[in-house]
Amino acid sequence: RMTDDVGVVRIKSIHGAELDVHSDRNIASVAAKSLLQALGNPCGLELELFKDIKPGSGIGSSAASAAGAVVAVNALLNADLRQDELLTFALDGEQIASGARHADNVAPALLGGLVLCPPEGKPIALPVPNNWHIVVLHPQIEVKTADSRGVLPLSVSLEAAAKQASWMGMFVAACYRDDPEQAALALEDLLIAPHRKKLIPYFQHIEKIAIESGARAGGISGSGPSTFWLATSEVDALAVVRALKAFMIQNDAPFQLHRAQIAQRGAHIIA
Repeated sequence: RMTDDVGVVRIKSIHGAELDVHSDRNIASVAAKSLLQALGNPCGLELELFKDIKPGSGIGSSAASAAGAVVAVNALLNADLRQDELLTFALDGEQIASGARHADNVAPALLGGLVLCPPEGKPIALPVPNNWHIVVLHPQIEVKTADSRGVLPLSVSLEAAAKQASWMGMFVAACYRDDPEQAALALEDLLIAPHRKKLIPYFQHIEKIAIESGARAGGISGSGPSTFWLATSEVDALAVVRALKAFMIQNDAPFQLHRAQIAQRGAHIIA
């Protein structure tokens, strides 16, 4: 809500997660303040935050906070900015979490769908293949960012880099051809997952179970510990959910499971 403390952003309360309530260290408030300043500081803001995406899950919790904050402020102040125009302000918030202004999570959170983020230039929206169903398994463990980054090599071979670039080209082409099977096949991670999978308990078992249950592809989501598994039908996705749930329960491993399709619309006002 708006307040009379011009230019001041405060956090009233946070629900669903234990996050920093200091407005200069909270992702949502930093993003909100960035947009507020760009609009000329017409008022102050008081935020109440509801977190349904757990921090540290590897599925874009920080990007969701940043995107949600700027969309809310944009609507509250009737600024009428486009989603792509909000990106720079959301990135100010995301930088608090990641230490860098990378848009790979924030851009799809704002724009929806699949988004390609080149090293330079604006994010590029890609067509979403039909009939993709995503299953996300979030084991209730923490993978520290330092550990996740620390296992990565400082350099990769030319052969691996060339193959990864080829897979990326195949993925983009398959999206434009609306070829969901080929696009799924192209989701091959040669550079990151081989090093990070050892940080995720039961990863090889989870991968085997997901693929045998009907997933066409999958891997580590972000820096983990969540993994994602892609099916090309709801029936297969439900089979993957059942199989992964049974495995995690059998091994007495706390977890959350999510099943969804890729949203074509980004963050927006619902009430």
